[in-house]
Amino acid sequence: MKLFLAQLNFVVGDIEGNLKKILTRYNEVKNEEGLLICGELALTGYYPQDLIVKESVMERQRKALNTIREKTLSHTCGIVIGYIAKNQLPVGKKYHNALALMSKGAKVFEYHKRLLPTYNVFDEARHFEPGKGSNVIRFNNKTLGFLICEDAWSYAEGFRYWHDPVNELAVNKPDVVISINASPSNLGKMEERLQVIGNVARKVQAPVAYVNQIGGNDELVFDGASFVVDKKGDLVHRLKSFEEDFAEIDFGEVVKRAAGCWKITENELLLKQTVLGIKDYVQKCGFSKVVIGSSGGIDSAVTIAICARALGAENVTAITMPSRYSSSGSVSDSEVLCKNLGVRLLKASIEQEFSIAVSRFESMTGEMPSGLTRENIQARIRGRILMEYSNHFGALVISTGNKSEMSVGYATLYGDMNGGVNPLGDLYKMEVYGLANFVNEESGKSIIPKSIIEKAPSAELSEDQKDSDSLPDYPILDAILKLYIEGDLLGAEEKESCEQLIERANYSKSEIRRIHAMVDKAEFKRRQAPPIIRVQKRSFGMGRWLPVAAKY
Repeated sequence: MKLFLAQLNFVVGDIEGNLKKILTRYNEVKNEEGLLICGELALTGYYPQDLIVKESVMERQRKALNTIREKTLSHTCGIVIGYIAKNQLPVGKKYHNALALMSKGAKVFEYHKRLLPTYNVFDEARHFEPGKGSNVIRFNNKTLGFLICEDAWSYAEGFRYWHDPVNELAVNKPDVVISINASPSNLGKMEERLQVIGNVARKVQAPVAYVNQIGGNDELVFDGASFVVDKKGDLVHRLKSFEEDFAEIDFGEVVKRAAGCWKITENELLLKQTVLGIKDYVQKCGFSKVVIGSSGGIDSAVTIAICARALGAENVTAITMPSRYSSSGSVSDSEVLCKNLGVRLLKASIEQEFSIAVSRFESMTGEMPSGLTRENIQARIRGRILMEYSNHFGALVISTGNKSEMSVGYATLYGDMNGGVNPLGDLYKMEVYGLANFVNEESGKSIIPKSIIEKAPSAELSEDQKDSDSLPDYPILDAILKLYIEGDLLGAEEKESCEQLIERANYSKSEIRRIHAMVDKAEFKRRQAPPIIRVQKRSFGMGRWLPVAAKY
């Protein structure tokens, strides 16, 4: 018996479209002796959130499942698929996160996910009831064991559950374990999965086929990177990352094949993840074009480069909007950048509108607007111009703020925070610089001009303004923020590196507390930010859950 691993990109709620993708793959192998393996919640996409409570969604899924079951009637290959099953008991939540094995026109096995994650970006207990049934079946003279994503993490260090589905597998001694997943990507996730699934294989003494999905769904990006390990936990086969892929695995060859680990650097992962996240967010929301404010700074430059790669340069428009405080490089660097990328650049001076706004405020209040007010006036004029372009041409506005600045509130509501999605909102400032250098290294030329990378960071909203006037140097700020925002998730080495950096800079505890207070006070801004493409273990978007009206 063969396993066919289908690593697909699903659209949440598009049950008919997802079904079509699955059947396209099935038609390639339908006459084989084996099983086509699809991902977790493959029909509805992950995560459907409160779409689950819509009866129309469940009815459409029921029809799709019947289509799959009927499709297997006259063919030899079966299908393992993730879906939403109704809870048949009168107690508990109405649904289960389930998988079914369809073969010869029948559902021969159903398994309900036992462990429901309710941490970080997950909240499955909102809709699902934990399963209680067996995760083992005898099929085609083989004993098959099944896990659904989190079920395997009962065996991960630091995770504690009352039940352990892996223990049951070990008792029943399956010939192979099939794990279907909707595992979102973040820095370090590939290595974590290999370690966790390797431990499962060693405990169960059976090879494990780990099938993940790919694609961007709102803030989450799924990287695929499906794989197979032998019973020793050694990697024997792997699929591509951040691409749809398909693999045929023969039981008899599981222990004979060999595959090296994924060789992907941090910058390569960040680029692939933000590119795929933007591409799918824009297209799955029904847009084809985007518009971005180009300040001549590092953040807008990297954002434009990401969007050009994700959507094609012809679908990206940049607008430079200089004021009296803008440096000459604000425009000239934007021109060079957009020429290098093949992106259209428009120019709209905000000087006249800024003067009118300042004068109007003075006439209204009898006072000149404060320095901060004047800065925000400029940002909001620029935000309005971008939204006007969006309204007229139907292009989605892309926000450009990075995690370091967003964390401490160094951003303007209804100004530079305008946008439908933010690709950099989970990247610290120094990671943005690293990504800019990587883009240039990968292309073999300075796509992003060196003048942009080397200039001192500045919002250019007042005379001779520099970010360092208000904030610590970014390497120090990033270290403080990492420890404060996600310190409990950092590895010992990274945590020590951050602490040493702060200590060498002789940064006082009172200054560190000042930064912490800035983060706390800016929570109301973060709540109003556009969706942020997740890349960190604890994202700055849906993975962060803190009150606004609170005393810290």
